[in-house]
Amino acid sequence: METGSSTSKPLMNVICPAAKELIENKIIQNMTVIDWGKAMARCNEIIQIDILRSIGIKAYDPETDEDCPEISTSNNSPGFDAIVKNSEGKIYRLQSKLRQVTGVTDFSRNTHFETTRRHSKKNEGPASSSGHVAYGIDEFDYVMVSLVNVGKDGKLKKNRNNVDNWSFSLIPVEALIDKERGCCFNNISSNTLEKYKFDPKNPRKF
Repeated sequence: METGSSTSKPLMNVICPAAKELIENKIIQNMTVIDWGKAMARCNEIIQIDILRSIGIKAYDPETDEDCPEISTSNNSPGFDAIVKNSEGKIYRLQSKLRQVTGVTDFSRNTHFETTRRHSKKNEGPASSSGHVAYGIDEFDYVMVSLVNVGKDGKLKKNRNNVDNWSFSLIPVEALIDKERGCCFNNISSNTLEKYKFDPKNPRKF
């Protein structure tokens, strides 16, 4: 997938007004780490789409965009949150994640990477006893992770209130495959997060 051009605008100025209002909402800002992550999960998908669009990438929200390319999910639970199209018209499925981290840097610690689907026959292999389930290797093409460093004991929670204080990784599914189990790893390593670091103001090609 090729990225577009860089943006010189603050990221808070390229996300939609509704997302900006939610980030700046006093009730949201004061939530615990767990509650904030739940409250912002859907908003994060929209923020990521807006950021990709701001640098010239065609990104679609399957839930709201009428012109979103259709992808069949009849044989698989949809493990993607956005659709991205490159300059040649090739379509990619994008999984969206939001993680609050506490490392020395935004990329210095592993982060969990699972879904909380109900157990089923097809999930018996990769499923864990906690109810968290590993992603299949054919559910998405890339995962975009928003990393928000809240510091030890949440002392840097103010970073949550400004997208310009967030970091991002854009990782191809090939980098996440656990070949022994035939599914994705349950964690994304710090090395992988760092390797596929994605800066909208200086985007790389993937």
